[in-house]
Order: sequence, then structure tokens, then C-alpha cells
Amino acid sequence: MPQAKLDHAVAELTDGSEVRIPYWHIDSGSEGESLLVIAAQHGNEVQGCEVIRRFQEVCERDLVAGDVWLVPFANLPAVRHRRSHISLGPEQSYSDDEGHNMNRTWPGVADGNDTERVSYAVNEAVARNCTRCLDLHSWSRFTATATLARDEGLSQEMARVAGIRFIQWRAAPQGQTDGVTIGALFNDSGRGAITIELAPQWVIREKEVALGLRAATNLAKLFGMIDGEVEQIDGDYVEFARHDAEDEKRQHDLTAPCSGLFVEAGLETSDHVTEGQRLGHILRDDTLETVEIVSPADGWLWAYGCRRADCDVALPPQHPYADEGDSLVTVVEG
Repeated sequence: MPQAKLDHAVAELTDGSEVRIPYWHIDSGSEGESLLVIAAQHGNEVQGCEVIRRFQEVCERDLVAGDVWLVPFANLPAVRHRRSHISLGPEQSYSDDEGHNMNRTWPGVADGNDTERVSYAVNEAVARNCTRCLDLHSWSRFTATATLARDEGLSQEMARVAGIRFIQWRAAPQGQTDGVTIGALFNDSGRGAITIELAPQWVIREKEVALGLRAATNLAKLFGMIDGEVEQIDGDYVEFARHDAEDEKRQHDLTAPCSGLFVEAGLETSDHVTEGQRLGHILRDDTLETVEIVSPADGWLWAYGCRRADCDVALPPQHPYADEGDSLVTVVEG
């Protein structure tokens, strides 16, 4: 059976110190694709780290063709910082990155800032050797786990075997040749990549880890690296394009009709709901009346729960107290 070999991508930081990013390389000994699975480009997005640990065990047991490169702590400095970027302080937005959003720095810069140097080291040691990429991220608990991919070519094919209910198609970036996502780096060079957002951030959940492991294994099966049939979901995928006018007609955004406390009804993102189904209620803060929130259509919960901007990094935007007009639910028709 193939054995995982531990190695490190070494980046020299601007203060002269080194950071060593550990990775596993597993070679089947037979010709085939080279699959990169990478996680924790943002230090609060850790579900993919455990996915990779388990996938390493699968590959040691079942890999029959090609090789896999597994990077569970891509942005180790940010993981140790316990925030999305090393530049952030408490409750700062992702957008306050000061050039340290790792997933906008590929293929990296040898003499750039510390994050660019880490990206460069990982690209040189690992990514440049690979033909396919699964990039594991996490976003807030209020949005459903989803595959993000291009609606064309290999990326499309990968998305439709990953086994994640929601697929959001995203357009290729225009006019960028460096400082892009690792997915764009692969897709623009014809190598093929998808991103999977395993909600939520900050924690590791067994259900989400199982979804990520299934996706990684399905991709290996698609490329003939592991024997067996792809394990698909029950029912259809829910596919829609980001910022597409026609697809937006299928999305029903429910906002608070009044101020008060939004109480969820025990549902989760990715659940199927029917028209008229109770999704929760608001306890008004003026009259103490209960205002029911119901689904306007049959569909799937893409977003669920009272939230505001920066709910991915700060607790107040996650508070269930809603001002009139705050976002509560998004139902996407299947």
C-alpha cells in the first residue's frame, strides 16, 4: 500500500524567520493525475484540516493511480493567530486584509509580504506539481455548505460529482494574471479546480467533515485514482449562477418585517422546505406579539438565521435581534 511521506514548504518571512508548512505526499506508483487538497488558507476555516487527515488515511489504503498532495494548514501563521488573516485584530472584517488574504495571493511572491511568501512556498513545493485541486474553505453558519466552480470544462465536471447539494457557478476573473485564488490559478492553466465551503467557521463538525471527505474521495474516483463508484446525493443538485438575473428569480430573500428577536424553528441550511412551512418567528420588542415567518415557496435553505455584515468574524452581527429589514432566510427553488 502507498505510504504518506511528510515534507514541508519553507517560507522565509520578512523578519528573517522561517515558517514550515507541513504536507503529505502519497504516490501510488502508477501513472495518473496529481490531486492537491488544501485547507485553512484562512485561519478560522478549519473544517478542511480534519477532512484532509481522514483523506490521507483513505489514500494510504485505496490509492491505485496517480498521487495526492495534502496541505491541511496552508496558512499556518493565520491558524496560529486564530483569525482569517495574520493582519487582523479582534472583529476585523475579511476585507481589512492589507494584502494578507491568502486566497488572493496565488501563485505568491518570493519577496512579498509574509502571506505572499507562504503562498509562494506552497506553490513551489506542492501546487505546481499538481493537475487538479480541491480547495477547502468554510463560511459562516448562516449560509449552506456549497461547491463554488466555473460553469465550464473540468471545473463543472468536478462540481457535479463532489456530492454537495448546492453548486454556485462563478465567472472567471477578468484581466488578472497574478494575485488570484488558487482555484483561478488551476482553472486558468487548464488543470481544473473547485472550492467547497464547509459551514460553519471556527469549529469542526462531524457532518461537514463527512461531506468534505466524500467530495475528496469522489474526485479521486472521477480521475481513476481510487476504484469504485462516485457516491452521489439523493435527489438533484441545486445549481445557480452568482449574480445571474434569471437564477435570482428562484431565490426568495426573507427579511424581518419588524424589529424583535428572531427564533429559528430548528431547521438547518440545506434543508428542504415547502411553501407555507414555518421557518421561525419574531418576538416583537414593542408589542410582544409573535410574528410567524413562513416559506414563500418549495425549495432549499440557502441562508438561515438573523445575521448582518461581518457575521463571519464578529459576534454582534450574529445576534438574533433583528432590526426591520435584516436578513432572516433565503429559499432557493430547486
